[in-house]
Amino acid sequence: MALVEYLIARDGLPPRRGLAYDYVLAGDGLYLVAENRHLDVRVPVASVDVRGLPPIYPAFTLRTGRLPQEIWEQVVEEARTQGRSGHEVLLAVTYEENTGYRLARPEQLVGPLQIVYQPLGEVVLEIHSHHRYAARFSRVDDADEQRLCVYGVLGRLDRDRPEAALRVGAYGYFLPVPWEAVFAGERGAFRDAYFDPAEEREGEHGVSHRPESGG
Repeated sequence: MALVEYLIARDGLPPRRGLAYDYVLAGDGLYLVAENRHLDVRVPVASVDVRGLPPIYPAFTLRTGRLPQEIWEQVVEEARTQGRSGHEVLLAVTYEENTGYRLARPEQLVGPLQIVYQPLGEVVLEIHSHHRYAARFSRVDDADEQRLCVYGVLGRLDRDRPEAALRVGAYGYFLPVPWEAVFAGERGAFRDAYFDPAEEREGEHGVSHRPESGG
């Protein structure tokens, strides 16, 4: 079995074949299809009409269930604490059958515009903060976030209505997902930067986090 397979969706989504992931050509474009014990995803690579093939549509499933409200509250509390000092922070969520979801803080050096951190092994979610800046993924984030997991960013933490943005990453391809698809409970005052109505943006933030080499 090859690490990556190249498939055609002639009669709907074909069975998985690649050890890591499959590229699947369908009626609505080219997709990367992947799974691990936490996630099952179909992430668009290129959108194009292919006559004679059925569409398969983007998809995202948390196989271990949505993250509990308690995890979200812990993320927000830590982000606000670091934000009051003008610093970013990066947090990760892991999952084990006997303990469920747990929040962890990888070893890191934090600053006002960047984080250098030691990535954990297998994670469900990596989420970082931009304190007073917008919740948007930078080019640095796009280059760094190459694993199969959910990624998030919190921003505008100094405002009455802060922001959150979440996306599933699949080996360098990304699919925005609603907050409610990842977390159970209530997000409170947070605006979903991808799915709620746009608001005026200022002071955009262009640098974020950087894993340590070899991590």
